[in-house]
Amino acid sequence: MDKEQRQRERAYKIWEDEGRPDGQHADHWRRAGEEGQLSDQESDEVTRVNQQADDEFARGDRESEPENIKPPSVASPD
Repeated sequence: MDKEQRQRERAYKIWEDEGRPDGQHADHWRRAGEEGQLSDQESDEVTRVNQQADDEFARGDRESEPENIKPPSVASPD
């Protein structure tokens, strides 16, 4: 699905959620576009963070070794 089609569907959903008001097309279209930009940015950020974690794991970068981690039932209370 292309970007314009996703924006069209988001604008339609906004219109429906607001009770299908007349004369709000431009506002709904603008808001749908802003939401799409946020979604794209969030998606890019998640991809970047996941790739970074994969790279760190592949190199063996770990903050703590598994043997140093105690289950909550064994850990002392703070």
